[in-house]
Amino acid sequence: MGFNIRKVLLGVFTTGFAMQSHAFTCFLTQMKDDCWKTYNVTVDVYDSTTNKKLVSAIVPTGSLWTRQQFTCQPGQTLRFQAQFTPVFWQNDEGKTWYGNHFWTLPAQPQTGETAWNISLCFPGDFAEVPMPPQATNNCQCSSSGIPPIEAPSS
Repeated sequence: MGFNIRKVLLGVFTTGFAMQSHAFTCFLTQMKDDCWKTYNVTVDVYDSTTNKKLVSAIVPTGSLWTRQQFTCQPGQTLRFQAQFTPVFWQNDEGKTWYGNHFWTLPAQPQTGETAWNISLCFPGDFAEVPMPPQATNNCQCSSSGIPPIEAPSS
């Protein structure tokens, strides 16, 4: 029994082609709670298998949310990490805060689905984020005022 390189290459080629043909549209709707309004928050989304960065979302000072479109794959598992500026504790300079959990996308879109939305709240969906010194116990992420996602154009 000999090793057949053609079958292997064909298998690699067709697998890669099939993965590309299943690309799907995703959105990251990134919110920050109102205690973080005076801070810039950057959230990066990664493919947890390849560690490839898929999108960055920056919620600037004065804003409480942003939305970024990116290409995703059915069944893909995503991980998230965040940073904020300015820091209020010197030892937090350059520190990264990791998402509380990974997010696995559905294996396939439902009939009529044209995109998936991932909604995250900073700091609630991230581990061990310190609270700003001026924060109260009433900090909240609110989706009110965030428009619905419109179907991507073909």
